[in-house]
Amino acid sequence: MKRISYYTLLINIFISTLNLYAQDPNEQNEKAKEVLSIVSEHYKKNKTSKINFTIKIKSQDLNETQNGNATISANKFHYKTNEREVICNGEAVWTYLFEDDECYIDLLEDMDNAINPNEIFTIWEKGFKYQYINEEVDNNQIIHHIKMFPEKADKSKYHTVIIDINETSKSLQSAIIKTKDGITINFIVNEITSNPIIKESLFQWDNKKYPNVEIIDNR
Repeated sequence: MKRISYYTLLINIFISTLNLYAQDPNEQNEKAKEVLSIVSEHYKKNKTSKINFTIKIKSQDLNETQNGNATISANKFHYKTNEREVICNGEAVWTYLFEDDECYIDLLEDMDNAINPNEIFTIWEKGFKYQYINEEVDNNQIIHHIKMFPEKADKSKYHTVIIDINETSKSLQSAIIKTKDGITINFIVNEITSNPIIKESLFQWDNKKYPNVEIIDNR
């Protein structure tokens, strides 16, 4: 079950070696807030989004890289890699493991190690304090590096989050998360499409489509 939870954490690790104290702390916080606010406002204009991504997971037991795509609409999401397909209608989450031919059903609110992919683009809005690291130019585009820490560290599943923001596209380029249980997850946005036309059925498990899959209902 741990491997299922790892893959629902769609966030990328990007280890920074930059000087964290190059600016006054208050200036760092204000700069970070300014950049993140722009991204949040830009992303929230989208009713739907489609993301092509790469995710890398490292822990004591795992060292895996997967490519996939995700479709998001409000609190509903669907994503697929070559290993699994995950469907959420806003309440229930179906995690279908291709190799095992099994599908686990959980309530989204009960999955402590899970994060709605929709939250990746606004994760900083609640429960975090942040620190601006610096900016760099990559392929004529300005990239901002920001480090985040949970406000209530004793109650958070996160240890540290580091995100890269592309100022040109006003979007998250990559995100980093280290969890308290030693998991490092890298999530890289390869491409994002705003407001694609999607079918509502994408966010609902269809037993007819998967007739021979074993269902394990944890609700």
